Amino acid sequence: MFRRKRDPLPAPADVPGMNTATSKTAAPVHLSGLHRLLNFVHEMRRYTQSDDRRILEIIVALACIFVALSIGIAYSTSHLVKGWQLWMWLLCCAVITIALAPLQLHRPRFDVGLRALFIVTLLAFVLRVVSLGTIPGGLHVDEYGFARFTMEQVLTGGEQTISPFIVGQDSHPTLFFYLIRLFLAVFGYTIVGLRIPSVLAGVLAVVAMYGCVAVLSNRRVALIAVILIAAYHFHIHWSRLALNNIWDTLWVPATIGLYAWGWKNRNSAGAALSGATLGFSQYFYQGGRLGVLLLAFVIVWLWWNDRDGQRLVIHLGKLAAVAVCIAGPLFLFALAEPDPFLARFKIVLGWQPEVIQQVTGSATDYWQFFWYQLARSVGAYTAYTDITGFYRPQIPLTIGLSMIMLPIGFGWAIVKRMWVPVVWLTLATFFGGFLLGGAPSSSHYVIAIPAICWLIAIAIDLISEHGHPRVALAILVIIVLTDIIFYFGVYLSAPSTDLTLPFPPIPNLAG
Repeated sequence: MFRRKRDPLPAPADVPGMNTATSKTAAPVHLSGLHRLLNFVHEMRRYTQSDDRRILEIIVALACIFVALSIGIAYSTSHLVKGWQLWMWLLCCAVITIALAPLQLHRPRFDVGLRALFIVTLLAFVLRVVSLGTIPGGLHVDEYGFARFTMEQVLTGGEQTISPFIVGQDSHPTLFFYLIRLFLAVFGYTIVGLRIPSVLAGVLAVVAMYGCVAVLSNRRVALIAVILIAAYHFHIHWSRLALNNIWDTLWVPATIGLYAWGWKNRNSAGAALSGATLGFSQYFYQGGRLGVLLLAFVIVWLWWNDRDGQRLVIHLGKLAAVAVCIAGPLFLFALAEPDPFLARFKIVLGWQPEVIQQVTGSATDYWQFFWYQLARSVGAYTAYTDITGFYRPQIPLTIGLSMIMLPIGFGWAIVKRMWVPVVWLTLATFFGGFLLGGAPSSSHYVIAIPAICWLIAIAIDLISEHGHPRVALAILVIIVLTDIIFYFGVYLSAPSTDLTLPFPPIPNLAG
């Protein structure tokens, strides 16, 4: 198994004034806040300079950041590049991640939990890849547009290619289209080749979900959650569309799970890896930027429980360094050309006079629009159905027993102060529903999928913990069968009529 070295933190006596987990009263009480800060900076500097490995880490990180940002600055307004910029940036991303999170190889121990995870992951792959070219049907117009944009703009065989550090089709970062181009080249210029990246994201999301829930709840809840997400009709469907929404369900749990693992194990490698997933997530669906807010909450929540200031600085430093190196070029483009970067958000924003006018009959009736948005954004889970052609299943996001278990899990999580899934679902509902027009739109709720499954898992585990394990198992089996039967039996008998387009014509591709 891949493991990381634990940070060789100094003994509390060697770091006077530090609020560590082992000595929370080391700082003299007479020191002012400024003196504490100066003392902290001094000790951190002394600790860093006493370790050549840490000095080398800092030098390598700064070098990678310098190269990545220099590429971003030089080409932030260039829509066409030669192509070497991408490979040099990827090299910087790899080097800084390896430098700040050095890898150690250990023989894996496949216990019962990991064996079960392997089986569930295999099931998730089968449910997402079977008849991929025909289920759920032809291409959506957005899938068609993604395919055409990729074939016309990315590595077409000319001297230049579209820059991977800008936004393109519907304000989506163009790096994602390079991923599509890779899979089309490997699997062929077909609907299957186009949709395989989403299958990959959907399957990897199961693994990321397990790690995230295991470290922030426990392994039993994690196993229940991944069984649910593997069979969840909503996740299955979006794992079979050639769009970048589904990647949110991989990047967000990976980001917060890696950071939490690193924090709880006093291992800053987790923070560095979290910075890597956070940085790459910015190049996918815009909803993934919600992960920044969720990560901020997790960071504060974990620190609040331990109040370890020194560890916080080390972990935040590594996280920020890797994230800046990876996401920096894209955000330099955003600073240079904010209008195309924010264009999609401005289009889907609901709180605009024309949208309010259409819903309420008056462009200024904010109060009525408030209740309209609140009802449909919250009711998306149990009452209102998707209004878009991406899915349009004619049911809410949950169905059957899961519709009851979700609010039970939400309430129990609040009572037991299991705040992460609660905050996650709340943020997704606000930014993906309440704030936007056309609620509920399934494309905006994809980021909520891990939180939904996590909260339902909490409710099922609650029943088991209170002396009814067989009832809990029966509920889990019923939910899984309900979702699979609904998607492959009921929904596919009359899928969305928007999923009808063929694969676009293939141009001459020399690349």
